[in-house]
Amino acid sequence: MKPDLTMLYSELGLRPNCSLAELQLAYRRRISELQSDRTAGSVPAPEVTAVLRDLISLYTTASRFHRRYGRLPGAAPQRQGVGHIVYGGPRRAPTDDADQPSADASSSRSPVALGAALTLLVLLFALLALASGDWLH
Repeated sequence: MKPDLTMLYSELGLRPNCSLAELQLAYRRRISELQSDRTAGSVPAPEVTAVLRDLISLYTTASRFHRRYGRLPGAAPQRQGVGHIVYGGPRRAPTDDADQPSADASSSRSPVALGAALTLLVLLFALLALASGDWLH
């Protein structure tokens, strides 16, 4: 069954487009409120236990989603440039280090590296076929 993350936002009093820090803070506050109802040595009410269990499960699902997609569930995908929507992993803050290659430089090298690797594989298979003599038959 697919979790209903609208319950998480309503339980915490948040909107789906909130930040991760806002979600974490509201989650911690709500957990402490629910656990403060328990006194030492008493058994928590089944309703409180069920709410805690559901809240923890939904928060775990939302944080995993954020790690994978870089946004919380229910928030709109972030746009990057004109007509480009980012669906990938979490966004990283830009760095000012001059010694680190930029993201554009590393992404332009990857197709070149892939092409070189594919060329080497084709040459390797051609040499193996020539050496075995099976290509003559």
